[in-house]
Amino acid sequence: MSDYPIYKILFSFLRCAVGNADSAVEKLTPEEWKKLFIEAKRQTILDVVFTTFQKLPKENLPPKPLLMHWAAHAEATRDMNKRMNAEAARLTEVFSKEGRRTAVLKGAANARLYPDPLSRQCGDIDFWVEGGFKSVEDLLLKLKFIPEHEDTSCRHHIHMPKNEDGVTVEIHYKPASGNPYKNGELQKYLNKEILNSELVPEGFYSPTIKFALVMQLSHLQQHFYSKGLGFRHFMDYYILLKHSTESDRREVSAVMKSLCMDKACSAVMWMLGEIFGLERDLMLFAPDEWRGKKLMKLALDGGNFGQYDPKRMSRINVFVRWFKDRLRALSWIPFDPINAIFKELKYWRATLSLIPRRIKRRKIAL
Repeated sequence: MSDYPIYKILFSFLRCAVGNADSAVEKLTPEEWKKLFIEAKRQTILDVVFTTFQKLPKENLPPKPLLMHWAAHAEATRDMNKRMNAEAARLTEVFSKEGRRTAVLKGAANARLYPDPLSRQCGDIDFWVEGGFKSVEDLLLKLKFIPEHEDTSCRHHIHMPKNEDGVTVEIHYKPASGNPYKNGELQKYLNKEILNSELVPEGFYSPTIKFALVMQLSHLQQHFYSKGLGFRHFMDYYILLKHSTESDRREVSAVMKSLCMDKACSAVMWMLGEIFGLERDLMLFAPDEWRGKKLMKLALDGGNFGQYDPKRMSRINVFVRWFKDRLRALSWIPFDPINAIFKELKYWRATLSLIPRRIKRRKIAL
């Protein structure tokens, strides 16, 4: 942690943003404010940090030019969140008329639980529709939501084109994906629990906290074994735990234990304690400092989805990059042997299955 001094300041702001009474934000120099802005941007939490400014004395605020720029960014985020909520509500109504159950996963569903729901920086809308791949794809074609004769599918979702408001939607025909070893058990739990989703004032269905905790830990695992994750996703998980009940946590802990997710979850618990000051009685497992520090370094080095990792940003031959990615995947084996190995096997299965399609399109990708 000593190598990342600006993050100690950032942690103070984040604790203040979530209402941690023990947090304190000191007066910063112009240079520190500049560094804070850059790091908060890398972690896609700029506007959550901005919500704390109303709690600061006037003399402790950033220099005016930076403050104005930050405020403009925060306002743009608020506007985009409103557009995304409106689109989620519209899609909920459309699919309801078609007799389909729906739910919003992750982003917009998490945002509504924040102290300031419009401050969470958003990506796309992850929108679950019941029915399975073929049924959902046929419905999207019927509604003219996706173009014909074009492959828009992924492992568990279908991409819709960006709308006129700049909102991108991924239609999920399964809630999430896990490793082959435990995927069946994961899908069984998620598909049962998502049926308990409730209609929220924003106009869409939001899953239960239990569903969100299991599904989003699976999502975290998928990404930090491959590209990496920044603080926004860990902050989402903190917010979910703050809204959970003792009964929720007891059930989720048992489910995660049976799904071999406990090692990764223990690392995340340590992260949440370090960054946000999460209380021990709200943790799903005992915090694991050794594994937690690996996740912390990953987040600090790479930022949101690892996109700022200098190793990934460097221009290298595609085959050299692929080889380094495979070595990186294997480096996770000491962290969590079962999930790391099956994650790599899953990659190879998916890659080999796509070879005929890539040959047909005369494209090479690894």
